[in-house]
Amino acid sequence: MSVRSIDPRTGAVIKEMPCSSKADVRSALDKARVAQRSWSSLSANERIEVLRQAEALFQKDKESMIDLIQSEGGFPRTEIVGAFAGAMKGVEYYADICLRKQPPRIDLDQVSWPNTEVRVEYVPHGVIGHIGIWNYPFWQTMITAIPALMAGNAVVFKPSEHTTLTGLRIAETFMKAGLPEGVFTVLVGGKEIGEEMVRSDFDAIVFTGGLDTGLSILHTSGVKPLILELSGNDPGIVCSDANIEQAARGIANGTFGHGGQVCIRVKRLYVTESISGPFIKEFLQVVDRIDVREKVGPLIREEARAKVHRSVNALIANGAKLLRGGEYVDGPGFYYKPTVLLIENGDSIDLGEEIFGPVCPIVIVKDEEEAVRMANESRFGLGASVWTSDPEKGRKIASKLEAGTVWVNECGRTLTGGENFHGWKSSGIATSQDRYSMFLKKRTLIQHTTCEPREHWMK
Repeated sequence: MSVRSIDPRTGAVIKEMPCSSKADVRSALDKARVAQRSWSSLSANERIEVLRQAEALFQKDKESMIDLIQSEGGFPRTEIVGAFAGAMKGVEYYADICLRKQPPRIDLDQVSWPNTEVRVEYVPHGVIGHIGIWNYPFWQTMITAIPALMAGNAVVFKPSEHTTLTGLRIAETFMKAGLPEGVFTVLVGGKEIGEEMVRSDFDAIVFTGGLDTGLSILHTSGVKPLILELSGNDPGIVCSDANIEQAARGIANGTFGHGGQVCIRVKRLYVTESISGPFIKEFLQVVDRIDVREKVGPLIREEARAKVHRSVNALIANGAKLLRGGEYVDGPGFYYKPTVLLIENGDSIDLGEEIFGPVCPIVIVKDEEEAVRMANESRFGLGASVWTSDPEKGRKIASKLEAGTVWVNECGRTLTGGENFHGWKSSGIATSQDRYSMFLKKRTLIQHTTCEPREHWMK
């Protein structure tokens, strides 16, 4: 079997590569176990220095790396540049956290616990199995690799079969930077290799992707830490006092950018009735000015474009009104026109499933209270956005939304190194941990400091 890297802008094959085997999964895991023991025995400063060397090499090779990402994904170059910069800032960001991370101090009541001390130790999980994605093949890989490696783990990484070359380039750069062999290994393949990784004895699994695959991982992975970022169906709320121009431009950018192939993009928009006319007029003017090939980009594959088109037609058949788009872009590549749908009775059409493409259904609602209700009527809870001229009002509405990240007058922009990026509900396993801590476990050592028996022990 093999995988093919294809340029979505043209449909041309870049390279075809043989897949790894199930035996390769076991071999990579075994080698990673040996390598991880040596890697974790290094000091934090020694591990950080290797990752700083990697950052320097990535920066030196920046233009070539961005060219490769664009050729495999087709994404607008400015978006790739921004994601690259955000990932690279994660090296110093996590280095600071790593060096400052201290276990909690626990003081015991010496009456109940005489001559007893407690020490909590932070320990790397061991070998992380990371199943990667194609829509942010560098950023998403690095926001796992940097904190995981810095914490002392080894990583076995399977990039998406659509962006294999990017994954291989990342591994090559880590090796050049001095990362020991086996500490970061790439497996090539599709679904079958990912499934074998989940069944294997990794110490933790990291996966970003669809809910169905996430549920399969939950059912088959066994008892181990899972870092899952799954599907989203993010709502946006345009309040009655929103700055119309700001909201129209911001939402268009957050909805249609990256081909609409973003887990945290605005995928259903609730607009208050009092502002709906002026907002929709302005929004459509913004859409009409969009250069699809330069600002939106293609869908990743022809079958992805066909799926988006079927979803649009299904909404129209159920009563949605097509305001813009709904068509393929003529010419080479897998481009789809930015699409705007109007739904005047929000309860009449099901928007429960995300559309992974440049599509924006607009639902007219009576007021912000109805918008919040409809926004929360979803099994997903990845992100949400609120658009208002009143910061306090924005905070109050945000506090009512059931999502892991809520933006006010902004959407989709993530924190450095992917920090605090997680979903609620079916969009992931919610956590209060910072991202670095997700790659550590703790050992609690309770030590009696004398060799004398306790009075209550058996004689």
